[in-house]
Amino acid sequence: MNLVGKEFVEELSTNSPAPGGGSVSALAGALGAALSSMVAALSHEKKELLDLKPEMDEIGIEAQNIKDRLSFLVDEDTNAFNKVMDANRLSATNDEEQIAKNQAIEIANKYAIEIPLETAKKCFRVIELADKLVEKGNPNSVSDAGVAAEVALAGVSGACMNVLINLSSVEDNSYCDDMRNKVEDIMEKAESLQKVVFEKTMNIIN
Repeated sequence: MNLVGKEFVEELSTNSPAPGGGSVSALAGALGAALSSMVAALSHEKKELLDLKPEMDEIGIEAQNIKDRLSFLVDEDTNAFNKVMDANRLSATNDEEQIAKNQAIEIANKYAIEIPLETAKKCFRVIELADKLVEKGNPNSVSDAGVAAEVALAGVSGACMNVLINLSSVEDNSYCDDMRNKVEDIMEKAESLQKVVFEKTMNIIN
């Protein structure tokens, strides 16, 4: 991330439209992935969980990769928004320029949809990893795994909102229908699994 911590929050609080909700969704997922990596590392070190070391190592590596990708998507969501703005500013003084402008706008709008869709998918994967960590990870860190799932669900929900709001700018109806179906599917799966993770976490804590 080019903007981190306080700098990111300060930039987010200004009247600039980007970074916005899409970047925050990616950041939420990145935080969940980072927490998952931490829990995996703490479980990897625990002597009582020796048999689970290979699995914890695998989860930790995947969580780190997701964290890095989502951290990239924080900025890429802003870049996608800027691409849409640039396309809309293209000159259209004749029919040829208008056609080129319309094509550029459509491409940019689709990119601004594909970025949050990827964010949603990555965030859902964080929930799946958290589910494994709640069951098999270091019990002393179970609440951290639970929090990972919570913030990852926020990432899924926020990213899906960004997909849906951007569909109104796309003229390709079949593309829009496909995106709506994908969003509906991932939201349903994410919400269902997060509830399971929450219940498992609370049962262990209590």
